[in-house]
This record gives sequence, structure tokens and C-alpha cells, in this order.
Amino acid sequence: MVSSSQQFERIRKRKATKNGKWNKRARRATGTPAFPVHPQGYDARAADARPAKADDHGKSPTGDASGSKT
Repeated sequence: MVSSSQQFERIRKRKATKNGKWNKRARRATGTPAFPVHPQGYDARAADARPAKADDHGKSPTGDASGSKT
């Protein structure tokens, strides 16, 4: 027979593992929440900005054809 402290150590570990398991599963199932990646006023020329769409026909991300910052 195992000691009382060993037994309760295992029980505590099992309970800690089980706590919140349903919430964790539910959060994983729902995925990433929808939020704006580039909010209004975001600099389109920033390093992490989205690339310009292919249907822009060579326009810069700001919309002007020259691409200069004025």
C-alpha cells in the first residue's frame, strides 16, 4: 500500500489536470476570435502591413499611383 502523502499527491495532480478541461476544450474548438488586424488609421506602409491586392493594378497601398509620401 502506498503512503498517504503519495496518494494525495497523485490525487492533487489528477484534480489539477482535470480542472478547467471543459473550458480549455471549448476555447480550442471556437478558434481565434474575430478582431481587426489592421484598425482604421493603420499605416499601410508599415513593415507588417498586408501586401497590396493583385487587382490594384500597380497602385501603392495608399491608393496613389506614385507611391510617394506627401
